[in-house]
Amino acid sequence: MALTTRNADHLAEDCRDDGCPRFPCRIYKAGYIAGYRIGYELGYAEGYAQGYGAGFAAGYVAGAASTSG
Repeated sequence: MALTTRNADHLAEDCRDDGCPRFPCRIYKAGYIAGYRIGYELGYAEGYAQGYGAGFAAGYVAGAASTSG
């Protein structure tokens, strides 16, 4: 199998080809995906912990006030 020269002259962080065979591009994309997933999971857990109680309390009070009327 011959080596390909497709997409040989670009930075990995600028690569938009999901099928790019270059090692730096594949590693960059894998790291980006993993980092995004971990960041989303941590951010969701932290935001949920901070906002759920306050949001539930505010919603409960607003809902109870509208039905007691």
